[in-house]
Amino acid sequence: MIMPNDASARTGVALCLSGGGYRAVLFNAGSVLRLAEAGLLGSTTRLCGVSGGAIVAGLLAVQWGRLAAEQFAPAAVLREVIGPLRALASRTLDGRSVVGGLLFPRSLTEWISHNFDRALYHGVQFGDLAVQPGLSIGASQLNSGTPVLFSTEARKREGTISIGDPTYPITDAVCASISMPPAFPALRVSESDGAGDAMAMQLADGALCNPLALVDADDCGTLWVSDGAGAPGHLASVDGKTDQSARANEVLLEALRAARAHSLQEGFRERHYAGAYWSLRATTADYPADTCLVCPPARAAELAALPTRFAGMDPALQERLVNWGYAICDLALRSWHDDTLVRPAEFPYRDRGL
Repeated sequence: MIMPNDASARTGVALCLSGGGYRAVLFNAGSVLRLAEAGLLGSTTRLCGVSGGAIVAGLLAVQWGRLAAEQFAPAAVLREVIGPLRALASRTLDGRSVVGGLLFPRSLTEWISHNFDRALYHGVQFGDLAVQPGLSIGASQLNSGTPVLFSTEARKREGTISIGDPTYPITDAVCASISMPPAFPALRVSESDGAGDAMAMQLADGALCNPLALVDADDCGTLWVSDGAGAPGHLASVDGKTDQSARANEVLLEALRAARAHSLQEGFRERHYAGAYWSLRATTADYPADTCLVCPPARAAELAALPTRFAGMDPALQERLVNWGYAICDLALRSWHDDTLVRPAEFPYRDRGL
């Protein structure tokens, strides 16, 4: 968890992307597009992601050179980032598809990794990435409840297991970050225990320990934090022991996320660090900047109520999520970062709206 310090004493800009299935992937993608349009994406020095946010952070790192060559133009983000993410989000991965997955000869985790690599990462390993921006993908070790970071920087982080293996595939780190038993089995990996012996670990969703992807952003003075978590369900829907257990996990995760979000917002208010935070479950009324895009609260609430899944989404729903990430990111930037930013005239998908 980030401890507030004087922002002037720290350097670097971290883009932190949280999770929530395809819902968070597309919401975060819209936020990235607005950051690019505002001229802020290219100054990022660290890309941090957990769960669905790790999918986006990994793709950004892989495509960073191409984006930089076009000066992070919105058209390049749409082509190199949002296009591939939308193609992936058209496919169902949480449960094998009838045509492809059932015929795949290996495990469900390997099936998901295969799809991610084919669609987004193309065999890229951490050592293939540029030194800057650094990439950090968070997971959680089920054995001890310790945060785990796969990163391009092999440096020690207190209270965190750091894996800086340059030969580690991006797709495997992302799979570790999204694993949530029983739907996605925990990823089993081996890591040195510091004494030369291999330590077996079971890795699961990074949001369990690091809900806002903040663990590796503690030395950055500016934070852009995109929170793709959906609205929690209703207690009235709980029936049976299995549902009660799942609901208990949801309650605990929501409490952890809320505490992190509150601490982060306090840090912004006290000017301990610069930047902005925005959430998929917010409304335009939560921000003091003028609303320039029509975002009915009821339509935003529909998006926040979408389940956390990797089930194929139709194009209309994809476009609404991208539009909402774009719009609420814009409001946060103009409210808390720079009120002179040019206001967007229309949604990325102008015919879809929210």
